[in-house]
Amino acid sequence: MAATRGQHKADIKSTLEKRGLTLRCLDRAHNLPLGTCSFTLREPHAVGEQVIAAALGVSPGELWPHRYRTDGVRLRPQPAANYKTPPQKPKTSETLRRFNANTIEQV
Repeated sequence: MAATRGQHKADIKSTLEKRGLTLRCLDRAHNLPLGTCSFTLREPHAVGEQVIAAALGVSPGELWPHRYRTDGVRLRPQPAANYKTPPQKPKTSETLRRFNANTIEQV
């Protein structure tokens, strides 16, 4: 049985707003770089998940069941499907050579 995707990010944000909180204020209150909690709604971030879940009074696994095992332990490494953008393959030296040649010719 496939894991459910969990709560929609808009639902999480609206629940926080009903409690008088914003993602930015959570970042500040926990000394996180600004944007960490916002990023967490899109892609896995362990600390951001814990901060948001604590603010809502639930476990991170309840918000993002696809990021956690059924016993509540966070998946490590995270499955690639949990990331919005798939990882890009590294550029080969041939690709770099062609790029450099095209750049030089255009100048």
